[in-house]
Amino acid sequence: MIERDFLTEADRAERAGDPIGAALALRRYLERHADDGPARLRFARLLMAAGEHAAARQALAPLERTVAGGLTGLGREVERTLAELDEADGAVLAAAGRWERLLADDVDDAQARARLGRLRPLAPAPLRPGSERSGAAETLVSPEGVEALRYRLVRELGRGATATVYLARDEALDLPVALKILHPQLAGARSSEVLARFLAGARLLAGLRHPGVVAVYDVDEPARALAMEWIAGGTLRARIAAHPEGLSADEVRATADDLLATLAFLHGRGIVHGDLKPSNLLLRAPGEIVLADFGGAARVDDQAGAPRLGEVGGTPLYLAPEQFRGAAASAETDLYAAGAILWELASGRSLRKHADLLRRASDPGPGAGSAIVAAVPAEERARLRARVPGTAEIILALLDPSPSARSPSVPTSPSSRY
Repeated sequence: MIERDFLTEADRAERAGDPIGAALALRRYLERHADDGPARLRFARLLMAAGEHAAARQALAPLERTVAGGLTGLGREVERTLAELDEADGAVLAAAGRWERLLADDVDDAQARARLGRLRPLAPAPLRPGSERSGAAETLVSPEGVEALRYRLVRELGRGATATVYLARDEALDLPVALKILHPQLAGARSSEVLARFLAGARLLAGLRHPGVVAVYDVDEPARALAMEWIAGGTLRARIAAHPEGLSADEVRATADDLLATLAFLHGRGIVHGDLKPSNLLLRAPGEIVLADFGGAARVDDQAGAPRLGEVGGTPLYLAPEQFRGAAASAETDLYAAGAILWELASGRSLRKHADLLRRASDPGPGAGSAIVAAVPAEERARLRARVPGTAEIILALLDPSPSARSPSVPTSPSSRY
């Protein structure tokens, strides 16, 4: 039978109400045309109609990249089919997440809206509006004070110590945004310093325009909300977790170029980020970094905002040695954090161990002192050079215990997007 006849046979079987016969014909067709996405999707839907859910999921696996790349065309239909499979298998939260994604991409998707409404009463408590807050991510829960905004909340993206970030739809501009909302308990008079810092970071970020810095669309002080560009690629932390043995040498180099070029832009304008870590770095694509969460950012000349001993901001795993002695954030501490992040990308593990942070840092010199402040041991340097030739020298220069040695010896090559 010629290849075209397999499609004809599938059409005939489907019209006759024989999904298994149609699926068999399509399987034979796909043996020679494995990259035919529409045929593969049709094959999966026939398997689903026949009750073969596991086989349907297996058939859709090669099409996952169409979903990861964005919900357009075939990708939307793949996500829709997976949502229906999740529903049929009783995976309520997974199904709701997929319907929400479809709705965020197209707020007029009637099927997604109807399915989501039907699922909500069946979902565990964290999915239901008005339920008790818990450690689990909540969905479509409108924070107090935000209902009057022009944004339609879609789902929670993540939460930290000071704020929660939601995927939302800007009803006026008809586009998805990341809506960061300060926790209400931090907005009162007793926490005015936290609110002031939140708003100061938002305004500082709003004045920056660069492909490596997340764009700010709106700052709403009464609602304690910041509307930002939504970066669909997720965080660098998630990418590290997906590659426990480390990323490829090419991706590490591309990430280094992008990150250092963005830091050069910030530092050239007298701004330090102050809290660089993988969870604060978003991805437009592998190797294309976007800096977010400027809550710890400050201008270099803002001495009033400099921390006192014991009040150093940032995340300990990525702090520079001098910060353990009370030094303020600076361009050099940003560079050290960048080096620690790139080390983690290359090796799949953090530069420091949490146990190291429990020990009191001694007064260091190059190559001396505790693991927190010492230079990278020779054997670790050798492993890094073998893993990422060339880029290793950039990383090691960034990790120099002496702040003055970090910047001049760090070569950067421009990325194509700058």
